[in-house]
Amino acid sequence: MSKRPPLDLRALTSEPAVPMTGAAQRTVHRPVPLSEKGDKPRTLEITVAQSLRRRFRQRADEAGLTPEQLLFEALEAWEERRGLTQPSLDFPMRTR
Repeated sequence: MSKRPPLDLRALTSEPAVPMTGAAQRTVHRPVPLSEKGDKPRTLEITVAQSLRRRFRQRADEAGLTPEQLLFEALEAWEERRGLTQPSLDFPMRTR
């Protein structure tokens, strides 16, 4: 075992670390509503361009959402815009 004293890394900087402006910050994920009570999540696989995948994941991260939550919100907004009536999804939520 080394006899050196532990290194104090805080003494090496003059100011505390500050997040970069414009950098995506991690937040607590919101619950994801299930489509029906007791409905088990299933994989939805689609093929998209790498740039769209990157943009989608970036937008989800900026909003503090998982990609699944962003997809759910996007579908809900799309249905609303087209006047499609969908029963309100007030069922139990699952957390990621």
